[in-house]
Parts: sequence; structure tokens; C-alpha cells
Amino acid sequence: MIDFAHEKNRFESDCTACGQCVTVCPIIPFTGIKDDDPGRIMAAVLDVFRHGRSNDVANMRIYSCMSCLTCRPECPEDLDPSLGLSLARGILREAGEPMPRGLSFLLPETGFNLMKAIEAIQIKPEERPWITDVRSDDVTETDTVIFTGCTGIMQPDLVMTARDLVRRADPTVQVLGGVDYCCGDTNLRAGNPEAAKDHFYRLVDALDRFSPKNVLLLCPTCKAFFDLYQPDTDWSWRFITEFLAEHLDKLGRPEETVATVTIHDACHLTRGKHPDLESPRKLLEAIPGIEIIEMKNSRETTLCCGGSAMAAVGKPGLDFRSKRLEEAQETGAEIMAVYCPGCQSVFVPEMAKLPIRIESIIKLLGRSVGVFHEDKLLRFMSYRDAGKVLSEAGGCIEMSELPKEKLTGFASKYFK
Repeated sequence: MIDFAHEKNRFESDCTACGQCVTVCPIIPFTGIKDDDPGRIMAAVLDVFRHGRSNDVANMRIYSCMSCLTCRPECPEDLDPSLGLSLARGILREAGEPMPRGLSFLLPETGFNLMKAIEAIQIKPEERPWITDVRSDDVTETDTVIFTGCTGIMQPDLVMTARDLVRRADPTVQVLGGVDYCCGDTNLRAGNPEAAKDHFYRLVDALDRFSPKNVLLLCPTCKAFFDLYQPDTDWSWRFITEFLAEHLDKLGRPEETVATVTIHDACHLTRGKHPDLESPRKLLEAIPGIEIIEMKNSRETTLCCGGSAMAAVGKPGLDFRSKRLEEAQETGAEIMAVYCPGCQSVFVPEMAKLPIRIESIIKLLGRSVGVFHEDKLLRFMSYRDAGKVLSEAGGCIEMSELPKEKLTGFASKYFK
């Protein structure tokens, strides 16, 4: 595990405020500091490290970071600027600065958080296709475990599709659910590296209980986190599309699906420590009738979905999301295929306004081989009517472990 205290000291002592990370940062042009000198911006961030002082410029730089990793190879001092900005958030937190609500609403420690709320509106606790507690649920030894990550539980249909596909290669596969178990990235990005470390080791311990050979990660951010912090385990981990691509012969013969598709690559799969650019494409190429049209920015140059910058002042992530969706539409493709549940959750609220469909690569593959689970969240989004959503989701809300009044209030705002 990375020594976060050491990295904090490195950033404080080695960063020269050259501003190169700001120059290449894709979100800066969408913020209120777009015309500021890059060196001046980073000098303001260094003031946070060295003197505990912050200002509007530093706060914008620190909280607008999308963790897209574009800056990582550009630092002449071999620092990870995105990690440095996360650690700066920790300094501000310790100084009593309020955390943006958009960040706190994602934390596992937050009893009522975004992921659990969206899950609870779609599925009853007893219907979950994943294990929520390895201490009390039915855990048996298996060669293969799927870990949903925190964002995966917002899409039960995706988790069930992934499970059913993997089951064709390994009938004993089990699924471990996220939020209650978390890789730690959310806490790190919220400026709490010690909590991140605790969550990471708790997750590793939970996965150990299955005595697996393979852990399949449904979230690219979890994959990048594991690759970066390299736990000492008896099992290997990989992103789920890599496993599916290796076992295509066991998944069934895909039926023809005539469609033009453009791919939204996830930052953390394409720019992480061990990138995987090909396995998502292999899954699409296996479906007869699919024509892939690449976006201007794809593979290593992919653009972020913008989700992580939606907590910053002015919510620059919203404009960045629009930029990415415009680029997808420029291809003329009928479908924008995604493989990151987090990215999908960022894009789907806009789909009713778009001439392009947004679908999961895993769902596309599943449907072609006879595996289908309805995307309730997409259906609810399409209504644009909170009353109708509440009427249909009433049974789930009634059975939820979350406070019913709070969940009803959330749904009324989220689906309006």
C-alpha cells in the first residue's frame, strides 16, 4: 500500500509549481480559473500543503479534479498530481473546511448515500444478486468472485447480466456487493487516505473468505486502485471484460445485432497502471452486425465522463459531460457503449434529450447471447415523472433498509 504520508511530503517538497499538470488538465477550461497562470494555480495549491492556507483558486483546482489521470505522465518530478490534489482535500478537511456535499454523498460511511438510494428504488433487499456481509451471508469457496464496486449496485440489471455471463464459464461464481465493501478510492478522493486504507484492507479480507482464484472487478476505478496498491493475495484481479473476452467460446453464439456503436473508454482502465484497451472492443466485435466507430478521443486519449468534477463550484463536470456526449453524437453512431457503471450513471440522466442511446457493453453482449435483465433505472429516467416512479417503486421503498421518508424525498428530486 502506498505510504500516503510520504506522498504528501513528496508533493510538498518536490512540486515546483511548474503548472504542467494544469496545462494538460482537461477540466480547467470549464472552470473559473481557466484564464489564470498555471504556475500561479499550483502555487496556490502548494500554499495549502506548506502553510495550510487556501483561496478560491486553490479550492477550484483541488475540487475540480476528475481523477482522470491525464496529468500523471506529464509531471517532470514524477509526482501523481491527482493523488496530490486528493491529499490537499485532506488538509482542508482537517482544517475544518466543509466538504462539498457531492463528495460526502458518495462516502460509504454516509448511511444514506447516492448509490444505496438508487439501488433501493429498484430492488428489494432479498432480491439482491450480491452478498452484502461475508460474516453472515452464505459464502462458499469458489474460483471466481465478481466485485460490483460502489457504482455497480446502482445497476442491478448490469450485475445480474455480468453474473449470468460469468456463470457460463464458472457455474460457482459468487458476487460481492459494493458500498458496504469499498476499494477505498471514494474516501481517498474525499481527502481521507487513512479511511481509504481501512476500506481497502477490509475489502481484501472479505474477498479472501471466498478463497478465489480470480476476482473480477465490475468497476474500472476499483481495477486501477488494486493495480496501484498491489495487495499481497493468493488470487489475481482483473476487469471483468478481460475475463469475458477470454471465455467468449463459453458464453454462447451471439445473435446478430445491426447497429453502429461508439465506445466511451473509462479513464481508469485506459490510463491506469495496467491499461486494457482491447477487451471491451473484443466483446463488441464478437457480436455480428456491430460496427464500431471510434470517437475523436478514444483509448488512451479518452475524455472523462465529468462525474468527479460535479462537486466543484459551478459544477464544471456538467459542461464536460456535455462535451463528451457531443463528441459521441458527432460519430453518427446509434449507441454509445460504456463499460464503467460510474460513467453510465453520469450519462444516463441525459439520455432522454439525446439522439444516441447509452448502453453497457456487457448488456449488449448479454442480450446477444440470450441474457436479459431490465434496466429499471433507465425506465424510471425515461418517465421524467417522479410520481410515476414512486408509484412503481413503492414496494421497494417500503422494504428498503433506508429511511422511507428520506428515500421518497430523494426520488422526488432525482426523477423530477
